[in-house]
Amino acid sequence: MSKECLMTRAPILEEPPVFLPTGNLELSIPWIDQRDGSVYRLGALHEHFNGLIEAEGDPLIRPVLFVESQPVAWTGRLSWRREGFWIPVWRFREGNLEVEGRLWAPIEERGLVYQLRLSLHAGPPRTIALGFEGRWARTLLSRFTSRPLHGSWVVGQDPWTGSGFAEFHTGLPLLALGLQAEPPLRLELLSQDLLIYRGLLHHLLHPGEVISATLYLAVAPDADGARTGALHLRRRGADGLLEETRRWLEARARRLEDPALTARLNENLFFAYFFSQGDCLDTGAPVMVTSRSPLYYVSGAFWSRDAFLWSFPAILLVDPERARFLLRDALPRYLPHIADHALYLNGVPLYPGFELDQAAAPLLAIWRYVRETGDIRLLQEPVITEAIPALLRRIEQQRDAETGLYRTFLLPTDDPTEYPLVIYDNVLVWAAFRVSGELFRLLGKESEASHWELEAEQLAAAIRRYGIVEGPEGPMWAWARDQTGRIELREEPPGSLRLLAYYGFCDPADPVYQNTVRWLSSPANPYFFPGPFGGPGSPHFPFPGVFDLANRLLTDPDPAVLELVRKAPMDNGLACESIDPQTGVVRTGAAMASLAGFLAWALWARARGHRNFFERPS
Repeated sequence: MSKECLMTRAPILEEPPVFLPTGNLELSIPWIDQRDGSVYRLGALHEHFNGLIEAEGDPLIRPVLFVESQPVAWTGRLSWRREGFWIPVWRFREGNLEVEGRLWAPIEERGLVYQLRLSLHAGPPRTIALGFEGRWARTLLSRFTSRPLHGSWVVGQDPWTGSGFAEFHTGLPLLALGLQAEPPLRLELLSQDLLIYRGLLHHLLHPGEVISATLYLAVAPDADGARTGALHLRRRGADGLLEETRRWLEARARRLEDPALTARLNENLFFAYFFSQGDCLDTGAPVMVTSRSPLYYVSGAFWSRDAFLWSFPAILLVDPERARFLLRDALPRYLPHIADHALYLNGVPLYPGFELDQAAAPLLAIWRYVRETGDIRLLQEPVITEAIPALLRRIEQQRDAETGLYRTFLLPTDDPTEYPLVIYDNVLVWAAFRVSGELFRLLGKESEASHWELEAEQLAAAIRRYGIVEGPEGPMWAWARDQTGRIELREEPPGSLRLLAYYGFCDPADPVYQNTVRWLSSPANPYFFPGPFGGPGSPHFPFPGVFDLANRLLTDPDPAVLELVRKAPMDNGLACESIDPQTGVVRTGAAMASLAGFLAWALWARARGHRNFFERPS
């Protein structure tokens, strides 16, 4: 049976999503509707349920405005921007009335603030009602897909804190929301069975006057935490919470000469930081995931490659202390099954299948952290001291005795292969052996360091012996081979042959490498898709991969790639698995937070002239 018929291909999107994300490490807000500013879902990582627990509404929060008792229809008429590259802000104007909406999840708080500001620029006074309404209709478990949980709600108005609250439980409490409003806005609960609420601020608005309506929403495992959390947010106040969040973002944003590329870099950087990792609601444990957005078709689960090759460089760029914390506290839970296709949040296999690149990825992340920070104390941590040899043992088990190459069962696109000796994967292992030698030397283990440096040399010789073949452009790198000597010519952007130069395995000017790059971007490659946003794809996603843009940022000196990154709409400016070759709009893998991290980091590396993994960025 052909392995291609056993593939799990990416679902194709006919229309791009209309939703924007925001959030923090405790709360994900993945579905903010650009049409009317409504919020449809809130999510929190949950260790016990091994996924995302989400509150979904019809919608959960809807901003509303009445003028002279008539509702104002602004659907499809909002203009949007991202403040600090992460806080969604919308604006609506009709005649002399102007409304601004701003939604953010304050840093290190389990909740959100939604604020509306209404102004009247001229004309006679207007009688208005401004505020919010919403309904918590369903509670979902999201992991790959979203499915409803069956349970019941406890809803009430707490006289002690003044919070409205709703607690969903399935025998025991699972998820709760708490609500507070900034006076004179007042919230009214409209049901005792479900969280249905409305809050309106009634006012006679005069020209030049500005009024605001502010909603605070807290998330917790139960009603006690939700009702007190909502009061806590109100005590801190919207102005203080907004200023603190702005300062946090500003301190971590990276500036480029081009404003458009600065926005593209930072919007993806913060999306990756907040949506490829988080802290579990029930235990506080840090976990790493492909994405916390259910718009991504394999969300809410762990992939070693996504976490340590793609997300980790972005997390390290934003917050080195958090990056260290993840290596020390998150890596150990995944280590026993690190190379399996996908894992549950607790590290138990979810989708089995050995992937060679996933075994190598954590070694590269550990070395990258030590190189970037100079913090060799991390290597003294028992979990790291144990992880390095454990990862190397896992890789060694896949050595092919005849060729000296290493086998994989699944490719970097997570699909099975009839050609298990994949050249890119083996180059990644070569790099992992090199960095392991350096790490052992820092630990004072000279014999181990020399051993892995020798292993790297021997593997490099095997890759060159078995990986170079005659191709349409002349000698080139094969994608893979099997143990009988059969060769496959192929390109997979998530594990691109372009990256052989970036990992320092060959010189970018080497004719074999140049022939390979020409082939993978030519009609000779059956998965090359021409167009204004054209590029290589794969059988897994039959469109140009956004991975290719990141790969080219690291390897291709042509400035045209910067123009493509600047102009491609992708997923509302955020990285996605693949795009339409004609329009640049997302076709597969919307809300792919791990890839957003890789794209952001590659753009930053490009700006600093960083072209080689082993060279320290300037």
